[in-house]
Amino acid sequence: MGKTAVEWLNQMLVSKGIFFEYELYQQAKEMEKEQIIDAYAQGFIESETMDKGAEQYYNETFKNK
Repeated sequence: MGKTAVEWLNQMLVSKGIFFEYELYQQAKEMEKEQIIDAYAQGFIESETMDKGAEQYYNETFKNK
């Protein structure tokens, strides 16, 4: 099974001796989980009528934040 971005980042930080609060890590994992679930659901709903590409959606939704 693959790693999520949050899990990968945590592993990279720990390998460099950088640690952060476990509670923050769990909160980030939960947020990422919700984003993945929402993205899947939205993609399923819009699969028939999607008029923009995934890259455009990402740029409009997350790039400027």
